[in-house]
Amino acid sequence: MLNHNEAYWQQKGASLTVNAILNQPRLWQQGFEQIKQQQREITAFWQACSPHARILITGAGSSLLAAQAALNLLRSVVSRPVEVIPATDLILQPHAMTSDCVLVSVSSSGNTPETVNVTQQILSAAPQTPYLAITINSASTLAQLAGQSSSRLCIPSPQGTSNGSFAATSEFTLPMWYVMLLLAPERWSEAERVLPVLQRGARYFFEHQAAGIERWAGERRNNVVALGSLSLKAIACETSLKLLEMGNGQVMTAWHSMLEFRHGPKLIVNRDATVVGYLAANRDIYRYDKDMLVELTRERSPHAQIVAIGHDAASDAAQLGDRYFHFASPELAEFHESWAAMLYVLFAQLAGLYCAIERGVTPDMPSHDGKVAKVAKVTVY
Repeated sequence: MLNHNEAYWQQKGASLTVNAILNQPRLWQQGFEQIKQQQREITAFWQACSPHARILITGAGSSLLAAQAALNLLRSVVSRPVEVIPATDLILQPHAMTSDCVLVSVSSSGNTPETVNVTQQILSAAPQTPYLAITINSASTLAQLAGQSSSRLCIPSPQGTSNGSFAATSEFTLPMWYVMLLLAPERWSEAERVLPVLQRGARYFFEHQAAGIERWAGERRNNVVALGSLSLKAIACETSLKLLEMGNGQVMTAWHSMLEFRHGPKLIVNRDATVVGYLAANRDIYRYDKDMLVELTRERSPHAQIVAIGHDAASDAAQLGDRYFHFASPELAEFHESWAAMLYVLFAQLAGLYCAIERGVTPDMPSHDGKVAKVAKVTVY
C-alpha cells in the first residue's frame, strides 16, 4: 500500500486517506456502470430540457474544482452553453441567479451551505428548472431536492466513495467523472475507451512513482506553486489546496495557469520555491507547457526546484526540471485533454499525503483544532 503496510498508515493516522486514494480506479468503473444502468432516465432528463437553456454548474471547494476540470470537455461537445459559477459568488449576489438554465449542483457532501442555499433559491423561484445533483451522499439535502420532481435527477455514487477521510480524493475524481459522463452522454464511447487507460495509469503511478514522491516530500519544500493549462489549471488549484489543507497550513502554496505564470508570478523562482508543472498530454498544448518549464529551469535561482508531471516517460519531458513523475500512459495523447486531469490529480493527493506525514500531521484529520471542517460552517444571510 504505497510503500507501507496497513499498520504503518494506521499509526500515522492516514489509513482512511490511503484507502480512498487507492480505491479510485475501482470506483471509476463502478460509477460508470451505475450511470449506464440509469441511461433511460438520463436520456429522458436531457430530452425534457429546453435546447436553448444554458447549463449552470455551481459548487464550492474541491467540488467546484472538479467541475472546472471537466468544463473544457463539456464545452467541446455539449451544444448548450455551459458555465461554472462558484456558489460562494452566487450567494453574494442573489439577483444574478437565473431560472433560465439547467442547474447542476456539485457537492461531495451534498450539504455545502452555499451550494445548498443557492440551489434552494433557484428551485424555489422556478420549481420547473431542470436540476441535476452530483453528490456522494444520497441522504444529503441536495440529493433530496433532486427527488422532488420528475425534472430532477441524482445518480448515486458507488458505495465506499466517501469513507470518512478529510481530504477530497475519491470525492474529487468521482464528481469530476460524473460531471463528464452525465452532462456529455454522447461521449460515453470515448469514456469507455479511456477508462482502462486511466485505471492502468493510476495503478502504475501507485506502484512505481509513490516512492519517489515520498522521497521528494521528505525534502521539506515549504513553498510550492502548481501550474497547469486548461483543465490542468483546475488540477493546479487542487494541488495547492491539497498541500495546504493536508499539511494543516504548514506548506505555503499558490497556483497559476501555465502561460499566465510568465506575466509576473514566475519571479517566485528567485527564491527557494518548488514549481510543480503539469505537462498536458495533448501535443499542441504540451509545446507551450514544455517551453514554460525550460524557461523556468534556465532562470530559477539555485534554491528553487522544478518538478514536472507528465502522462508518459517521454525522453524530452524527463529532462525538464529536477524531478519527473509520470503515469506511463502514452495513449492519453489521443483523447481530449480533460480526461488526463483524472490521473494528474493523483500527484496532488500523494504529495499532500506524504508532506503531511513528514510534518507530523495526521492526513485523515489534519485540523484537530476545528479551524477547518469537512463541511464548512457558514452563516447564510
